[in-house]
Order: sequence, then C-alpha cells, then structure tokens
Amino acid sequence: MASAPIPYQKIYERRLARAIQRAKSGLIRPTSTLARDFFNDVARAPHDRYNNDAWRSLPRRLLKLVTYLQDPSSYSNGSSGDICDVDEARRRLAAAVFAQAPPSFSDDFRYLFEALLNERQNQWKRVNNADDSMDVDDSELENGGDDDLLQQEDQLYQSLAILGWVSSSQLRRPFREALHSVTMGVIDELVAGEFEDEGVLDRVLQWKNAVLIPWAYKVVGSEAFVQDQWERQLEYAASDCFVHVRMKELFDLVTEYPDSLPAVRELSVALDRTGRLWYQQLANEWRNALMTRLLHPGAETSQIIEVYINTIKVLREMDPSGELLQVVTQPVRDYLKGRSDTIRCIITSLTDEENGGDLYEELRRQDAKPLEEAQLDEEDEEEPPTFDWEPPPSILKRRGVITGQVGRVTSSSRRAGDILSMLVGIYGSKDLFVNEYRIMLADKLLGNMEYDTDKEVHNLELLKLRFGEVSMRQCEVMIKDIDDSKRIHTNIHSTLAQSNPSVNDAPVVDAAIVSHIFWPALQREEYKNHPRLASRLDQFSTEYAKLKNPRRLVWMKQLGMVELEVEAYEKDEDGNLTSHVKEVSCTPAHATLLAHFEDKGEWTSEELSNKTEMPEEMVRKRLGFWVNQRVIQSKRSGEDMIYSLISVSEADANDQSFQHDDEDQQQAVSLGAHEEEEMKVYESYIFGMLSNLGQLPLERIHSMLKTFVAGSDHKYDKTPQQLAVFLQQLCKEDKLECSPDGLYTILKKRS
Repeated sequence: MASAPIPYQKIYERRLARAIQRAKSGLIRPTSTLARDFFNDVARAPHDRYNNDAWRSLPRRLLKLVTYLQDPSSYSNGSSGDICDVDEARRRLAAAVFAQAPPSFSDDFRYLFEALLNERQNQWKRVNNADDSMDVDDSELENGGDDDLLQQEDQLYQSLAILGWVSSSQLRRPFREALHSVTMGVIDELVAGEFEDEGVLDRVLQWKNAVLIPWAYKVVGSEAFVQDQWERQLEYAASDCFVHVRMKELFDLVTEYPDSLPAVRELSVALDRTGRLWYQQLANEWRNALMTRLLHPGAETSQIIEVYINTIKVLREMDPSGELLQVVTQPVRDYLKGRSDTIRCIITSLTDEENGGDLYEELRRQDAKPLEEAQLDEEDEEEPPTFDWEPPPSILKRRGVITGQVGRVTSSSRRAGDILSMLVGIYGSKDLFVNEYRIMLADKLLGNMEYDTDKEVHNLELLKLRFGEVSMRQCEVMIKDIDDSKRIHTNIHSTLAQSNPSVNDAPVVDAAIVSHIFWPALQREEYKNHPRLASRLDQFSTEYAKLKNPRRLVWMKQLGMVELEVEAYEKDEDGNLTSHVKEVSCTPAHATLLAHFEDKGEWTSEELSNKTEMPEEMVRKRLGFWVNQRVIQSKRSGEDMIYSLISVSEADANDQSFQHDDEDQQQAVSLGAHEEEEMKVYESYIFGMLSNLGQLPLERIHSMLKTFVAGSDHKYDKTPQQLAVFLQQLCKEDKLECSPDGLYTILKKRS
C-alpha cells in the first residue's frame, strides 16, 4: 500500500515543472535567439584586444537589436499569447543579451568608448592647434579603422539610447572606466612636470569643457545629462585626475619650491573641488615619498633640513589648519632628532650668510618673535593693527582637512610662518641650540686672527631676539673677551716697544685672553715649549700681570697659530752660501719641534719626546707634517727614525707656501671634555636622589633631573641615551651599580 505524497513534495514538483516550461519557452523566444546571434556574429581572437572584431563591430550588431525593438510584430508571440509592449521587450532583450554575454563583453564597450573619446580628443587637438604636451598615444587604435568608427558614432549613440543601456546599470561601469582612463592619460600628458607655469588647471578644465562634456552629452543623452548632473561629475573627475597626477610628484613639488608655487596653489584648488576625500591618501603618499627619497643615510642633514623647510611652506600654502603639516612631517622630525649633527647644521645655516639660505633669512625677519612668544596662539596679537592688517582666516578654512575637526590642531602648527620655532620644537628645548652655538662661536672666535667680531656681534644680537638675552649671556661674555684681548695686546705691544727701543724685533705674541668660566672646555695638551718660544710667552705674561694684577695667564699650549719663515742655508760648489725661504703656518707644537733643529741638525723621535715632553707617537705624527712640506727629511737607522733638515736643492723642488691642516686641531673646543664637564654637574643630583630614594630606574632619574635641575647656568637638557652612557661610566668608576632589572643604586664599598 503506497503512502500519500508529502505536500511539500507536490509543491516542489509543480515549481520544477513550471521552471522547465519557462526555460523551454525562453529558448525559442526571439530575444534569446537574437542574443545568440548577437554574440555569434563576431570572430573573436582570444587574449587580443585590438586585432579582433568584437568591440569594432558593436555599432553594427547593436543596430540589429534596435531593428528588433522598432518592429512591434517581432516581439509578440501570437501562438502562445505572449504579447508585450516595447518597454517589456527592451527589458527582455537586455536580460537575454547580458545573460549570455561573455566575461569580456563589458571590456568591449570600454574599448569602444576609449577609442571614440580618444578620437574626439585628437580631432579637438588638430582643430585648436594644441601643443605637444597634450599628445595622446593612439597607437593602440587600428590604422584605417577610425574613420569607419566615426561614421557609425551617431548611429551608435542613437542605438544605445533606444536600448537604454547607458543610463541603466549595464554599461555604467565600462563607460565610467573609459572616461577615467582617457581623462587620466590626457591630464597626465598635460600636467606632469609642469610646475612653474600658471593656469595648468585652467587648461585642464578648458579641455574638459571642449571634449568631455560634449562627448558625454551625446553618449548619455540630454535628459540623463541634466538629471544625473554630469557637468558636475565631469568637473569632479577632471579635478580628481589632476590630484592623482600631482600625487606622483609631491616630492618634486617640495624640492622645486618656490618655483613650484603655481602648481602647489592649483593642487590646493583641485583638492578643494574634491572635498576632503583625498587628503588622507595625499598625506600618506607624501609621508612615503619623504621617507623613501629623503630619510636615508645617503642624504646630508643640511639637505633634509632644506626639504623639511620647503615642506612646511608648501603645506601651509595648501592647508592653513596645519593638520596636514603635522601628519606629513612627523617622520622627518623624528629622523632629524636622531641625527647627531642636526643642531649644528641648523645653527650653521642661521649664521652663514653665503650658504644659510632660508634659515639665514628666517633669523632676520622683521616680524619674528622670541621663541617663548612663538609658542602662543597666532590670534594672541599684542601689536595694534595697521593699514596692512588682514583678518585671520575663517574658522572653516582652519578646519582640519583630514579629520574635519575644529580645534584639534596644535598652536605650534598654526604659527604664521615661524620655521625656526618648529625646528627648535623638534627637540623641545632651546638650550641645546644655545650650547651648540656657544661651541661654534668659540671655534670661530679663537680662529679669528684679526680680532674682528662685528659679524659675530650682529648674529648674536639677532639670536638674542629669538632665544632671549639670558640664554645668550655667556656668548656675550665670550665676544667681549676677544674685544678686550685686542685692547690688551695692543697695550702690551706698546709697553714692550717703549721699554726696549733698541731691540729691532717687534713683539710677536698676540693672545686671545678668555674667561674660562664662560667658555666651553677647550683642548688641553701639556708639553714643553722651546726656550725661544717660551721666553716670548713669558715676556707677554709678565706684562699682562703688571697690567691686570692680580690676574695671571695660563697658556693653552695646544691652541693657537704660528706664522714662520723657514730659511734653509747651504754652500754651493764655489763655497758661496745659498738659502731658500718659505712661509708656513702651523700650531705652536709644530713650531716647537722645528725650533729644536736650529740647536741640533739631527734628532730621533725619542730624543725630541724627552726634550718636549710630548708622547713619542705624537712627535712622529707632527714631524710627518714637516716631512710632507719638504722642510725635514727622515731616514731609518735600525729601529729608530732619524730626522734632519732638508737641503736647499731638495727644498727648491717644491717652492710653495703651506697652510697647516692638522685634523686634530680643527676645533678649539674639546667636545668630549665639554660634555663630560656638563655631565659632572648632574652627578651630585644623582647621588642625592639615590641616597634618599634608594634604587631608581633610568626613566625615573631622567624625569627627576628634568624637574629639579633648573637654572640659567645648569639646566638639564640631555636625552635618556646620554644619561644612560653617563650612568654606565659611573658604574665603571665603581660609584654606582646597576641591577639586572635596570635599577641603579650607590655602590657600597666593602671595608
């Protein structure tokens, strides 16, 4: 006995039967047959874009579909009673065609639209005599096929309008893709590399009005053109492509500034027309360009600073809010902070008239404010307005271009062009810059043989306006020392000349007398001068003691410069005495070694070391200077080197005047001793902390030093890395000990 079928099985069987019936009727529908013929009526070459008839034959094949819709009798089936209107026939035809379409069908329409728009562009270019910068590569098009395509253009657009495909979703994607592809290509040819010319964006918009708008109007039709606001869409598309082309050239915009200022302003206009859509991508592209092309060991610090300054100017031109500047330049600030010579490069640029560039001009700005005041908001104006006064930008213009927020941008990024304060803000303290300038000033003053301080006084006064008079007090004393030294040595020379009128030799010692408390730690080396040099120095010291009693001079023997006339004598074959003279500038140590050869013709390095109390290795190195200048010759005798004066004939072979260039004497300031002296000041603070609080980690010691070490003379401005090096040095000296978990304590000595 068979069981009755389950109800849902009956429902399923009925639905399946209806689906099979619909499928069979669909196969014999005219629309399905027409769709199969539409795709079979083309010889397609696989994987070949231009050597096939698929997209070139579209106008002809579409005309067959239109012919079907224009004949009402063709889409009514009297036998089955399946009669429909033209709208239903259009829908069925579209469904049949796109249901049977191959995957490349959408690409065929894109290729067709690209070809038509490219030909429109070429026609417009020929008619308007466009320049070479607007050349479009049409090598992809078939030779001889474009004329036939253009003859079918109007019929193609009419066919698409009757079928209703462009205004619907079927061809929207290939049409927009073709529009974007051709627009991007034309704008790239027109815009790329053009930084200095004004009106580049206007030429892009003119091309849009002359080519894009008429072509899109014909393709989509007048009703859809107005309804879908295609004119606004095309203006947005042109601005969008303009922005994307410039995104590839962001680094060049910065390096070419200020010549690229017209391009920067036009990019800002294009970004405003696209809204805030591309600002985040623009910031990322800009960051990546700077990190890839600038922030690497091969770039000099001065170049990085120059690009950083240009980036500040460019981004302020584009974004008054400063948000874009803050996001883009953060990697540059971090990288500059990690370079050891950043502060020296900044100070050098500030004071170097020839190579200082923007920073040199920045220091001399008439509207510059002290760094403390530059930290305030730009709206905090103390000076009354003048006839040149302009109101601040609208709050809408100061809205963040990335977040759209108001008030999210720090005041430091809204300053009115104060680049120096931004550079100082990298480190967060101006004391580092003041100390570096103090070291550089010491080298310049001690290397100035003419006692000319006018340039340094001028720079110091400008720096005082920015960094404050208190910060520059020591530098002011240093310059005053040099000015006083000039007056003192003039008085001493006059006194010596009056006390010894019969002596033909004029005083030869000029001294820079410094107040060592206000100067950085200078190079020190102890050795014994030759008696003739020592007597001249003692004579100067005696007169100074009389003039400035009870003060006394302590000579920094390593520093200074001696100008010598080196004269060598030799008898020729006839017994006549010949001589050779050359002028040499060297250090006092070199002069001392050479002076000993007047007392004795030959010396070994060991003998000179014992005589001058210099290390033997240093004696050999300094005698090498005289050997290179062909004043002294060397020869080996066993394990010793014997040095002697060179003959006149050999000296004549290289008759020149020489300037001393010893690597060890390039700087008068001992940087190592200067840093060690600074760190020693903090040693008592560290011991006080550890005595009261016991064990402390590095971070806690660093923060407490920043809090408690305050004052104009000793202000803590070291990095955690510098503090860690100093603490390790104290551990090596058995003053501190560091536990495995990084805690420092005072080492308790065992009795």
